[in-house]
Amino acid sequence: MTKTGIDAIHYYVPSLVLPISALAEARGIEYAKLNKGLGLEGMALCDADEDVATMAAEAAINLIQEQGLNPQEIDRIYLGTESALDAAKPTAAYILGIIEDRLQVEYGERCLQNCDVIDMTFACIGGVDALLNSADYIRLRPQSKAIVIAADKAQYDLASTGEYTQGAGAVAMLISANPRLLSLEPEFGVATKSEYDFFKPRRLFAKSDLLQAAAQLLGSPIKEEDISALLASAEDAFWGSDKMEIELFKEEPVFDGPYSNDCYKARTSEALAHLEKQRPELSILKDWDYTVFHLPYAYQARRMFTEMWLDRLPSSDLASLVDELGQPSGESPNWDPTFVKAVSKSEAYRQFVATKIAPGERASSQIGNMYTASLFMSFLSILESAREANENLAGKQMGFMAYGSGSKSKVFFGSLETQWKEALPKDALFSRLAQRQTIDFKTYEALHKGEIKEAVLARSGSVFQALAQEPNREGYRYYAQASK
Repeated sequence: MTKTGIDAIHYYVPSLVLPISALAEARGIEYAKLNKGLGLEGMALCDADEDVATMAAEAAINLIQEQGLNPQEIDRIYLGTESALDAAKPTAAYILGIIEDRLQVEYGERCLQNCDVIDMTFACIGGVDALLNSADYIRLRPQSKAIVIAADKAQYDLASTGEYTQGAGAVAMLISANPRLLSLEPEFGVATKSEYDFFKPRRLFAKSDLLQAAAQLLGSPIKEEDISALLASAEDAFWGSDKMEIELFKEEPVFDGPYSNDCYKARTSEALAHLEKQRPELSILKDWDYTVFHLPYAYQARRMFTEMWLDRLPSSDLASLVDELGQPSGESPNWDPTFVKAVSKSEAYRQFVATKIAPGERASSQIGNMYTASLFMSFLSILESAREANENLAGKQMGFMAYGSGSKSKVFFGSLETQWKEALPKDALFSRLAQRQTIDFKTYEALHKGEIKEAVLARSGSVFQALAQEPNREGYRYYAQASK
């Protein structure tokens, strides 16, 4: 069978960053709780002229240009995101347009006219869905090339318990036969269950209630009959629409952190078991040199994985742990929580984390949650850490544990190829992150509220310009190419 997988990888992270220390001070949170407890250092923030389309397009353009790709040879661009710009037109179509505008001087107009595009949405796992779907496509058509992009803006309500995990960015990957970076195994484990741990609902507000609330704020209560008359005579697109309710969509989610964590663990455990049924000879603790996770915050994986690690320990190693920590009152799959906590602090587990998980946490600590791109940035973090240390990863096996709220997990794996360094971005990731512009807490809040309309930082590349207001195009997003 022809090898199929990731041939090259690139990324885009916004150039603005808020230190977690600044957020902790402003919110009255102990910094050590966020830094030592959750592994948080910085939060990547979109500028006023950045959105998911500009980030994804920049990541893809970086990939195309650095790898010398001819866009006319790209059969598909599949996007995983939960930050879609439109309920009908896929954000991938916006991205295609931005890329074509940028590359038309070199490759001519409509250089991607025969390229298939689509969005895949399932919370934080949409990018993995796009990757595995595209890998199957390449297995059937090994002469083809595909680009998979995972891009998101993780934004929560101000002062909420999710605020300090925010982040943003995009990762783009070239999928091909005989890849230079990572060859994927065809089997993967999957587990799905309809849960309500995290969602972005559409909220409904009666127009009459909105008018009454506005009148109360102005100190001039309004009569019901006057409300009806006002609505009947209104001709604008908002009050004059034929709907009696206004539908509001907020980017900030409704979520339950502890419940979501339980769902993450449950689905991942089920998906891992599903993979192990297909590959009974697989021993993930022994065979996987690194384990890559979706990271809502940097230390999520090390906290979540303890019981699954325990379940797969060789009997001799488990006996040693029991000798060290004492006999637990429970056993797999219902371990004593006190024993699990003690195991998480044991030297054996710490060593496992340090060698197989921690290199993937570095980027997350400095960026924050990237939703669909989080898993792939963790992968890139491991690769960049090895390149820094001049390590040779050829032949190393990587296991991937993906999760999307709602809820679904996929577990898959692959092996790194001898040309893996050639497939990486030319500029070192961590040097690039160190060059970002730090902003203060006041600027962060103003960006979050949408009070800042002009970009904080002048930059080159794709920028969000404006929303169309003219009839039949209202809400359409305009983009431009900017230079410093």
